[in-house]
Order: sequence, then structure tokens, then C-alpha cells
Amino acid sequence: MNKFFDEYGKNPHELHFNAENMLRIGSYDNNLILDLYDIFVSICYHDFFTIRDENVDNSSKLKITVPVNYYDELEKVIPIICELIAYMTNGEKWSICIEKSIIPKKIDTGRLELQTEKFENICLLSGGLDAFSGALNEKDNKTLFVTTETNPTEVINARFIYDHVLNESQNEHVVVKKKELNYESHYTQRTRTLFFLSNALIYADYFKISEIKMYENGIMSLNPKFYFRRIVTKTTHPKTIYLINKILNELNINIKIINSYMYLTKSEVLSRIPKKYIGYIKNTKTCSKNHGIQALSNRVKGETHCGLCTACILRQISILNSNLIENDVHYMLPLKMRKREDIVNYEKQISKPNKSHLVNKYAIYKYIEKKSLLEYYERYYDLVITGNIYNYLDLNPKFFEEKDYFDRIDKMIKKFAKEIKKYLDSMEK
Repeated sequence: MNKFFDEYGKNPHELHFNAENMLRIGSYDNNLILDLYDIFVSICYHDFFTIRDENVDNSSKLKITVPVNYYDELEKVIPIICELIAYMTNGEKWSICIEKSIIPKKIDTGRLELQTEKFENICLLSGGLDAFSGALNEKDNKTLFVTTETNPTEVINARFIYDHVLNESQNEHVVVKKKELNYESHYTQRTRTLFFLSNALIYADYFKISEIKMYENGIMSLNPKFYFRRIVTKTTHPKTIYLINKILNELNINIKIINSYMYLTKSEVLSRIPKKYIGYIKNTKTCSKNHGIQALSNRVKGETHCGLCTACILRQISILNSNLIENDVHYMLPLKMRKREDIVNYEKQISKPNKSHLVNKYAIYKYIEKKSLLEYYERYYDLVITGNIYNYLDLNPKFFEEKDYFDRIDKMIKKFAKEIKKYLDSMEK
């Protein structure tokens, strides 16, 4: 079962690439890369749209079959792919099958080969704050910036940042759009990084670029789980990147994934943004909540972030510690608000007339979410101070190329503890 192949009768690479986003490339036919692309992206969509209860065995639902040309080579890495996906989906058991195909794979734009420009760097541009900071490092480096559209806001922000900041004559920007399937909901985004990297893989191979650069702060990458109410993702964890690189290496694909911000807190990421670009912080998207949630329907125009998810609170911690509150976005729940009665009163102030009877319901939702997050970060701080945080970080020397990785992570974590304390101390008592 393959949600792509069954519904469209086409492989994922055929549905995502065309004359619109293949620059001036006439055709691309590296079948090994296209096979791996089809496997990875099929997994992502199956993960995105398969609704399940995470507290039960979902193995019967998590089965896909992908036709490939390089069957023998890919069969050898299927166990590593299964390990990778199980890690990214919090231990779920997947059945990833491949079947031999004799039909060659190809992305054909239907035009002559007109690509003359060459790029020296590939960089993911997600529309997020870390990605914005990192992209500035690649601004003058003949860079192809690759954006994957998983939601419209992401692309709007990425295009704005590219057009206003990164658009130098030697650079270019491409967008690969997520295919809209006929399903009611997008269940999860835990494997989205695999989708982002797979899209960049096509361009990296074509232009013979040996590194795909991504930028994600180390705190969010490690993303430890020690609090029962918080479901964490491992989309950019060092183990995730290690396993992806291991798969590429086993297949003799000369491309490596690099996260240059692995040892930085988000505050340090902000410090890398030159002063003249600080005003663009408002044009980045961090929030991970679905803004279609009913309790978030009462909001003031221009509020683009919930202020109730892990990503938003981490952003707030970094903004506060960088003294950049005036440059930040507006949150659906104000930065320092935490008391239930204050949240209820605020909800009354912003409530739409036709939703006034739902004020208490919405306020309680926001109160519980904020309370849970503050408890999470309070616990985070305590674990760092006692040294017990390392029981939850899932560190292994093989995940890192740097011999001093532990010292660098230790330094980052201790700095983050100080940032948490400053943030918690700023809350309304």
C-alpha cells in the first residue's frame, strides 16, 4: 500500500517536480536517488495522513510498498530506514517493502536543457527563525535555497525572506509543494524533515554538491522527553541526521546532511543575525499548533503564533534573553500571561461576539496548555541543575563527528538553563 501510487498511479517524484520548480533543468534520471526519494516521501505522506492512537500497536496501519529500480542496493538499507522511521515516530513499528520495477524513473520537464548556472551550496529555507538566521550565512555563497511547502504560511515567509534579504544574482529559490491528498486531516509532522531533505537531495545530486545545509538550534534538536504531557519530535535529532547520512553513505551517495547550529541555543541563533536584519524576525514562523483549533479562533488580527506550543515558548525564551521583544511576532496568548483569571479576562476582551459563550472553554484550554509548558520548562531547568538531564538526551559518540561534542552540548544546556530561569522569572506571579 502506497498512498501516492494507489491514488494517482504515479510515484512521488513525478508528483512533486515539474517545469515550475526544476529551474531550467531539462530532465533528471538518477534512478537510485529517485528510488530513495520515493521511499522517503512515501513514508512521510503515510505518516502525515494515517490517523492512529499512539498508545497501541499500529503496525497493521504502517505498511507501504514502493517500486524501485535499484532493488538489491536498497534492500540492504531497509533495516536502517526502518530504524530511522521508528525513531522519528516514537518507536512505532513500520513495514517498509520494496518491489523490483523495470520501468526507469525520470523527471522530465518537457523542454531542452537550459540550465547554465551552477550553485555551490544547497540550503533549506523553511520560513522559520533558525532557518532565516542560517540562510544569512549562505547569502553570498552561490546558494540554491530549497523550500518545502507543508502549509501556505511557510512558503509566504520563505519567499518574503528570500525576496527581501537573500535574493542575490548568484542565488536562486525553489519551492516544492506538498501534494494535497483527499484526507480530512494532517495527523502529524514528525517526519517532515525527511521530506525537506529528500527534496533538496534531487538538486544536490544534479549540481554535484556534497552537503545539504540545514539550521536548527541544538535545544530543539535534542528535544528530550521527560514530561508525560508533552509529545516530542526527533525531526533533527543528531541520531536522525546520523541515520540519514548512514543510509546515503551505504548507498555510495556522496551527499551529507549538515546542521551547523547543533550546539547553539535559540538565543545564540538570534545573536547570529546581523543588526540590519533584526526587523525581519517578525516575518518568520515558529508555531507548531494547527491554527484551525477551535480554541484559537478568538484572536486579534496579526497574531501568527499561539504562544502555547513548545516551539513558541522556546522562541519566547530566546527573544526575551536577546532583548528583542519589540521585534517579535504577536502571540495569541500574551508572553507573560499565566494566571487563569487573567487568561479568562483576556479572552473576554478579544472574543468575537458570536463566541462569547465559549470564553471560559477557550480560556481553560489556553490555561492548561500554558501551565503544562511552564511545568515542562521548570522540570527542564531542574534536570539541568541536578545533572539528570543527560538521562533523557539520547547521546552517543557515533552520532557526532566532533570529538568534543559532549563538552559543547554541556555548555549549551547550561546556558539554556540560565535562559529558562530568566524567562520563568519574567512571568506574572
